[in-house]
Amino acid sequence: MPADGPVALVTGAGGGLGQALLPLLHDAGYTTLGVDISPPAAAGCLPVACDLADPLAIEACAAGLHSGVLQRLTTVVHLAGVYPTMPAAGYSVELWDRVFAVNVRSAFLLVQVLLRAGVPALQSVVLTSSAAAKVGSRDPAYAASKAALLGLGRHLSLDLAGRGVRVNMLLPGLIDTPMSQRQTAERRAYHAGRTLAGRAGTASEMVHTIMFLISDASSYLWGASIDANGGMAF
Repeated sequence: MPADGPVALVTGAGGGLGQALLPLLHDAGYTTLGVDISPPAAAGCLPVACDLADPLAIEACAAGLHSGVLQRLTTVVHLAGVYPTMPAAGYSVELWDRVFAVNVRSAFLLVQVLLRAGVPALQSVVLTSSAAAKVGSRDPAYAASKAALLGLGRHLSLDLAGRGVRVNMLLPGLIDTPMSQRQTAERRAYHAGRTLAGRAGTASEMVHTIMFLISDASSYLWGASIDANGGMAF
């Protein structure tokens, strides 16, 4: 790994969006910290195994990072998410808490521990919410947690602006990834039919939007919520 150049930390690096994002970060000159329970092997990626539902694991994750890496950390992209597709009647308290722990709490705790550890070069944070934050979902905790993530993003925007850190939120709709493929074909067709584009989005479309959000080309976007959903909600 190069000893200089920017560092990006990506949660959910083993997911569909994460694995599509890692090559783009590598090509852009980033060293990436790929955080996941089972982090992927990819060029330019330092795998960091971490259960984001566990606050102590997040603390240990940050404590294990080399000080030189922390000094060069410019970017945090929170992609991690849990989508059980469970109807409300079947939800347990434990499942509800885990969804919120991964989808929302981990984003806050990770930013918090990184700030405490010292990240002087941090410039951009991208939180991945969902169109479900606006239009709802058949999974109650997923919809509620993604809406909560928008509130967290607005708080972090206010809190970190004085440090020169831009915080923006991406709201994907139906995207062709393993997560969306857990839905039935009928549900996927229904969601695609609700878009103006008339189709599901691709992982490539989402990660190129993320690359824009972390680049200087988006330097006047602070606290923005980007509806990348093909016109499902706008």
